[in-house]
Amino acid sequence: MGDVNNFDSRKKKVQEFELHIDETHDDKTSMRDLTSYSEGAREKLNMSAKKGLRNFKRVRKSPKNAKFFRSVWLFMIAMICLMLGQFVVFGTLDMLAITREDAVVSIEIPKGAGKNEVANILYKNNVIKQPSFFKLYMLFTKGSKKFIPGSFEIKTNLDYEAAINYLLSNANRLDSDVVDVMIPEGKNVMEIASILEKNEICSEGEFLKVCKSSEFDKEFNFLKETKTSGVIYRLEGYLFPDTYTFYKNVEPRTVINKMLNNFNNKVSKKLIIDDSNEKVSVKTLAERKSMQLAEVINLAAMVQAEASNDADMHGIAAVINNRLNTSKTGGMSSFGDAINGCLGVDATVWYPYRSRDKVPQNMVDSYESPYDTYKFSGLPKGAICNPGMTAIETVLNHKPTQNYFYCHDKDGNTHYAKTFAEHSTNLRKAGLK
Repeated sequence: MGDVNNFDSRKKKVQEFELHIDETHDDKTSMRDLTSYSEGAREKLNMSAKKGLRNFKRVRKSPKNAKFFRSVWLFMIAMICLMLGQFVVFGTLDMLAITREDAVVSIEIPKGAGKNEVANILYKNNVIKQPSFFKLYMLFTKGSKKFIPGSFEIKTNLDYEAAINYLLSNANRLDSDVVDVMIPEGKNVMEIASILEKNEICSEGEFLKVCKSSEFDKEFNFLKETKTSGVIYRLEGYLFPDTYTFYKNVEPRTVINKMLNNFNNKVSKKLIIDDSNEKVSVKTLAERKSMQLAEVINLAAMVQAEASNDADMHGIAAVINNRLNTSKTGGMSSFGDAINGCLGVDATVWYPYRSRDKVPQNMVDSYESPYDTYKFSGLPKGAICNPGMTAIETVLNHKPTQNYFYCHDKDGNTHYAKTFAEHSTNLRKAGLK
């Protein structure tokens, strides 16, 4: 009974307390009090965090630490400025050759040497004293220039500009770098490339690559007449055979330019006698005969390759011309043999190789030259070698004959024939059939 009374008493007190709360505070007031309390607590926390941060910053930025770091930075900046100043001052003095002695030294610039290697060579030979400054100078002033390989005697008191220009000219190379080389008449591009490489003038592969290009067309108008379709070497026929003086290790373009200039001079300025005994240039005479210069060179190349001597050129030129003209007369010769404009020149069969034994072993059994005048009628796609002036003149001035065939015996004698029957007899006599 007592427990029940106690329970009722406590329940009554709770009810009275709740009633008191209801009477003194509504819901909004309670929420305001709660919010007010939360904002106060948050403000105290923020003030505490800010105070801790200020203390942390005071520790990090103490006057003693700041002064130390400032001193270190100032010292580093001063040292950098000092070193940079020394680099500029000493570099400038060296650039102007103010501190160098007057002497002459011999140096060797190897093939393919870059700017860094050249700078080191000059430094080791006392031509310059500040290689780093020299490299920087080249970077900003001679960035695209390539040094010429070879032997030089150079003064040690030249400024940078003079020293670099000196090494960029073949004219300053020693005589030991000069090579006299003879290019015989009738050599083709591949053979010329081999001769040049053996004489250390330029790379065989690089030379052949340039001979396929059309980069000289703008400078030499005669190249514009040449056909490009199916042509193996664009410059074949125009590398005039002669004795040339070259420097070792030069660019193939330098060599080719010299040969093309020589060709141009020969066909433009050298005078030859025409049918009326008038002296005219090759170009002029070709125009009078309604022939393009490219056609003349194509014919001259075959004459040069086939003839056993200069006198033989006239007979061979006449045969080739007669066979070529059959394409205009129904394909038949004057004696009833079917020629059909087929020239049948042996020297064209293996071009660009000189003969069968020059063809790479893996190609020889299946090789077919696009220049083969036994398989293709008319002129070959281009010249097969580089003819001399005698062969060129012969094409323009040969005397006509009635021959359509020729062959050579083992002694180099030439046998001409008007008909195929006569030609077969000559082949047997020459031991060729």
